[in-house]
Amino acid sequence: MTALPELVCGDLVRSTMMPEAPGVRVHEVLARTMLESVTGDRNHRYSFAASTLARSGGVLQVKVNAAAILRREVRRRSWRCETVAVGVVDDPYQPIEGHYRLMPQVLAVLSESQTPIALHTASPLMLRDLSLLRLIGRSVPVTVSVPLATLDAGLAARIDPSAAAPRARLEMIARLADAGLAPHVRIAPLPPLLADGTSQLDDLLATLADAGAARVSVSPLQLTGDDGADFFGWLADEHPALVRRYRSLYGQRGFVSADYALSLRGRMAPLVARYGLDSAAGVEGSDLERANLDGETASVPPAVRAADTAPALTLF
Repeated sequence: MTALPELVCGDLVRSTMMPEAPGVRVHEVLARTMLESVTGDRNHRYSFAASTLARSGGVLQVKVNAAAILRREVRRRSWRCETVAVGVVDDPYQPIEGHYRLMPQVLAVLSESQTPIALHTASPLMLRDLSLLRLIGRSVPVTVSVPLATLDAGLAARIDPSAAAPRARLEMIARLADAGLAPHVRIAPLPPLLADGTSQLDDLLATLADAGAARVSVSPLQLTGDDGADFFGWLADEHPALVRRYRSLYGQRGFVSADYALSLRGRMAPLVARYGLDSAAGVEGSDLERANLDGETASVPPAVRAADTAPALTLF
């Protein structure tokens, strides 16, 4: 009986701990809406986003009725079948998805309504639904974006703590390509002076091209809030000679300077062209990312929460 007031007031169905989410309290909730307008957010290339999971600190909300609510929304007469981005904040294929299996239902609902899908994930669990994604891709546009900023497993684990190892993500890219889904790779979050050397980027793009990536974009590391302080602490311990250069590069905002953005674009452009990674195959024309070099640029935060909170510098 004690859960009833929570259900009425907060849409909470159950609160529990699960082995798929160690150290995190899982709240099963009844979502009131699924489609979120992100038109005014420069992070997002699309007008709408949807999420099945929402992480805040030590709490993970699971929208157990996600598919039912989404079906109701896309059946409205006003719905114009605009692309829906899934996973732009919280990866929908976190380990807890293995238990709840919400994504196959959500993907099916979008497909039934002829709604194009832009899926963002760094988890190999996505491969569980690869056959479904390939089937859906025959009738509606499907774009899958995978973040991968470096081939260095140790550095990747530091900047992408919730993402799979680089080797596993390369396997994802290869299997997406084999399935004909033209994978987009986000070189994000790219840590300056650690993984942005021209030879490093050359090796990365060559590897991505070999794996079957169709196109790439790049977003430098963002250093704001607690994540920024934590990164600077690690940098001071592991690469003390870089601390002063990072302070100069990021200033007080935690975002890379426009000068750095211009330099990065200049070095990336010929590499992208060399490896043929500027293809728009399988991607809507409006999905092609352009650099925002007005000084209000930012990057993806360390936890690989794709296009999370601040305006993201994206090239190509």
